[in-house]
Amino acid sequence: MSGFSSEIVVGIDFGTTHSGVSWAVNGGSKVIRLINNWPDPTAQNASKDKVPSSISYVDGKPQRWGYTVGLTDESFKWIKILLEENHKYITTVEPVKDSNKLLTKVDKKAHEVVADYLKLLWGYTLDDIQKFHPTFREIFALRVVLTVPAMWSPAAKDKTLQAARLAGMPSPIKLVTEPEAAALATLKDKADDGALKVGVLGSRAEMDLISYEIIQLEPLKIKECAIGDGGLCGSVFLDTTFQKYIETLVGEAQYNSIKETNRKKMMKEFEYGIKRSFSEKNDQIYSVDLRGVKDDYKSNIIDDTITVTMDALRVVFDHVSLQIENLISEQIAQVTEKGLSVKSILLVGGFGENRYLYDRLLQCHSNDGIQVMQVNGAWSSICRGATMWGLEHSDLNSSALRPGSPGEGPTVTSRLSRYSFGMVFDQPYDENYHHIDEVYLSHDDGAYLARDQMEWLLKRGEEVEEGRILDTSCEQIVKVGFFDKGLEMFSSDLFYSDEPIPPRRMSSSESFQITHLPLRLYDIALITFAAVRSLCTLTYGIDRNLLRHEKSFKSPVTREKLRKAIFNMAIVLGNATLGFYIGYRGETVTSIAVEYPEQT
Repeated sequence: MSGFSSEIVVGIDFGTTHSGVSWAVNGGSKVIRLINNWPDPTAQNASKDKVPSSISYVDGKPQRWGYTVGLTDESFKWIKILLEENHKYITTVEPVKDSNKLLTKVDKKAHEVVADYLKLLWGYTLDDIQKFHPTFREIFALRVVLTVPAMWSPAAKDKTLQAARLAGMPSPIKLVTEPEAAALATLKDKADDGALKVGVLGSRAEMDLISYEIIQLEPLKIKECAIGDGGLCGSVFLDTTFQKYIETLVGEAQYNSIKETNRKKMMKEFEYGIKRSFSEKNDQIYSVDLRGVKDDYKSNIIDDTITVTMDALRVVFDHVSLQIENLISEQIAQVTEKGLSVKSILLVGGFGENRYLYDRLLQCHSNDGIQVMQVNGAWSSICRGATMWGLEHSDLNSSALRPGSPGEGPTVTSRLSRYSFGMVFDQPYDENYHHIDEVYLSHDDGAYLARDQMEWLLKRGEEVEEGRILDTSCEQIVKVGFFDKGLEMFSSDLFYSDEPIPPRRMSSSESFQITHLPLRLYDIALITFAAVRSLCTLTYGIDRNLLRHEKSFKSPVTREKLRKAIFNMAIVLGNATLGFYIGYRGETVTSIAVEYPEQT
């Protein structure tokens, strides 16, 4: 904020199929501006709340993006999924598979393609801001809040940040989870309308479901009361299911023989027509055009037009709706186990506007007293909520006050941890507790130790207030001579688990080597994991002059002169990110490199 009189907060929802942007000046009425005039040469709609998350290349350079990507362009779609490198849909969902193959052709990594897309999105955002504030670069600081799925791994979130930085977005870039952003945008509106009561509400945002307990209405205060869950069962999977239905209806051979541009036109017609308007409560006849398909009167295919029956559309929509119903039922069960009761289900995100889904859920919960609610602007709720979150957490107010309401603080008071976080340690061997295959002879002090024991600093399901700090200490054995100069480099590994009860030791079928550990500790340092996964490695350097202050001792095994250094570690829990600090002898280590592993 140095040199600027105020700031503009920009909320960006980088979505699987579409992305949205909103922004607001952090001052005065703080009106949120939703960008809805995205460039579109076809101009099917004069106003669009979001823009396709699609980009094409020519000779390795970005060519077109969003609505300007042509039907004949070889373009990246669903590229967001590739940021989560071990995601199961990388090898099972066609748009993701196609984008994965295209990476090799353009010689880029997934986060670099995302960066190219975000750079174009960011440039258009700056142009939009300039229309309203021509001299904003001299007056306002820019703060970016980017949304991420709540269920994403820390590595995927880190790749999102890497992409945003490569796109030229100003630091520090903040992350907020998609369901929390959606909740901020919609719950506040519902509270102002008098439609909310103190109790528990389930919110759905694309692939994430989350449940909040409403603590108070004025000012609105909520907290998570069940661990979020989710899966890729949003409206994007209606597209693949409908396409598969048409392929089966006309025959695979004929479907594949039809020009790809004609197939893409049909799917675009489905997306902006049937997908958004389908409901059982009307007598409308639904159809799509597929140029080049042969007439088949029995299948209602006449003159390149396919009339789709109500029964067929029910099957297509139920494929996704039933998965959502099951996820909601599981959330309700979690809430009930805590002695609470769900009062409302709030539908947000693009599919949250769908009438068929709303009617299904209304029927499903007709006898349990749970009201199902839709909201205005459900499709854009996530990006608008990201802007609201940025206003709430503004650095202009040291206490992160809520916009327009001095002294009220953030709306979301606490969250439930989706993961357990911990470190691996060696413990004195106890034959009554440890496995025999865990034991080894320490070359440092000659004691028998059990390797690969987990110390969990935070467990899944624990209530977390933003900014909570996890403190621990770790010791490192170092060999420093009297004449040694410069920095001695150290590394500390952190791990996480999404198991309900995290394991006490590292164990499973997959293994990797930790190369930075001294060979005197392990002849071959193999860590096996599945339930326990690598979170990140912290690398830091300590001046050897300081290390010489540690008392020396001789190893009873190797007779080497060694020293023991004890480091303090602090992990700061944010909304969607983690911060790390290392302390040594009362001082904070200023240079820490955080490396997230490549997932497989």
